[in-house]
Amino acid sequence: MVSTPKAPKAPDPTQTAAAQTATNVDTAIANAGLSHTNQYTPDGSLEYKQTSKSIMKDQNGKTYELPVYSAYQTYSPQNQAIYDQTQQTQLGLAKLANDQTGKISGILGTNVDLSAGNVDKYVNDHWQFGFNNQWDRDQASLDQSLADKGISMGSAAYDNALRDFSTRKQAASDQYLGDMYSNAQNAILTERNQPLNEISALMSGSQVHQPSYVNTPTTQLPNVDQAGLINENYNQKMGQYNQQVAQSNAAMGGLFGLGGSLLGGWAMKSDRRLKENISRVGTLDNGLPVYAYRYKDGGPVQIGLMSDDVREVHPDAVFEAADGFDRVDYQRAVA
Repeated sequence: MVSTPKAPKAPDPTQTAAAQTATNVDTAIANAGLSHTNQYTPDGSLEYKQTSKSIMKDQNGKTYELPVYSAYQTYSPQNQAIYDQTQQTQLGLAKLANDQTGKISGILGTNVDLSAGNVDKYVNDHWQFGFNNQWDRDQASLDQSLADKGISMGSAAYDNALRDFSTRKQAASDQYLGDMYSNAQNAILTERNQPLNEISALMSGSQVHQPSYVNTPTTQLPNVDQAGLINENYNQKMGQYNQQVAQSNAAMGGLFGLGGSLLGGWAMKSDRRLKENISRVGTLDNGLPVYAYRYKDGGPVQIGLMSDDVREVHPDAVFEAADGFDRVDYQRAVA
């Protein structure tokens, strides 16, 4: 009988993963402590303090206590005084802007009137007088020029000159009104927006500035290659299995070499359909292949023949039983 040595027991993957995780956690805590270096400068200081703890549970159910740190930034006395003064100024601007909002409530409650009538009115109220005044002076100058030339009022020459002057004035008026129409629209919008812009300017000077947080050092836990550990455990078992198969093959090879006289009788479960994990491991002298396999209903690795192979070489060594599966007479098959 062949004695098969037992392979070393593979390490338990769960225990190995737990031990590796614990080591990683300890290393991460140590790295975090080394990274939290307090800083002191003329402008202020930065200090790290452990303020609490958190609990972490890994996938195996083991808990770990992790320290939680907070960063404290402090100004120097001079910078603190500047900061306080700045905050007071910004607060004053914010209050002033708030007071001004009451003055523009009426403006915000009315729509901007950009209708043609309102725009024409704006042009007349603001610019039409200057336009008319200029053309009145030009007409007075024209009248004087005609009088100097001896052209009297009511004469044909006077009427023609006045008609030409009126045509130029109308053309200039049309051009002027077209240009001023766009300017009037912009002016109306500017007057509407001016109070709003003033308040916006006040508010922009009173915004609350967000604190500038220091880049906190981060520490990450190395990943545990638990799948690798499990695969390694499986590979070790496979190595042990292959060793046992090799030894069984050697033992069975010697057994077959003794001849069929040692294998008398009908072998149960010789049908290929009852087996799995089938692999060819050798050949008998009569050409029949020899296989390693396991039965589907369980059990260790077996060495033997397949009924369909035997039927091709020694059909008289195979018969189909009442259960529908083949039986093999090994004495006849190996003869």
